[in-house]
Amino acid sequence: MKLAAFLLLGLGLLFAQERNGNFGIRFEPTAVLQTGAPIPFQITVHDTNHNPLPNAKVTLQIETPNHTHVKVFAAPPVDQRAQPGVYVAKPVFDIPGEWNVYVEVHRRNGRWEEMSARTIQFTVPETAQ
Repeated sequence: MKLAAFLLLGLGLLFAQERNGNFGIRFEPTAVLQTGAPIPFQITVHDTNHNPLPNAKVTLQIETPNHTHVKVFAAPPVDQRAQPGVYVAKPVFDIPGEWNVYVEVHRRNGRWEEMSARTIQFTVPETAQ
């Protein structure tokens, strides 16, 4: 019985392993940062060979430095044929101030799940300037 449990645990770990994708991740807002409005962030992802990375699952998370106001937004691809590796998320910042913007990229590569992430801090004013 112990051997069967050990084998099942080993198989679960084998299929659930995640590797560092070493993806290049660049992102920036394409509109003026402000509160209360969806702000498009263009996210560009490249693989280790600096080629665009299409067909990835990309999310953008925002939170204040004290870890409040946490929200996660999906970042669907813009157009995989015309702009492979380009994704857009539209977060809404509730309050003005400092915000951590965290982008996470996942891609299935054979039996491995590859993942990379990047965080940048932005200052959001109360109204557009």
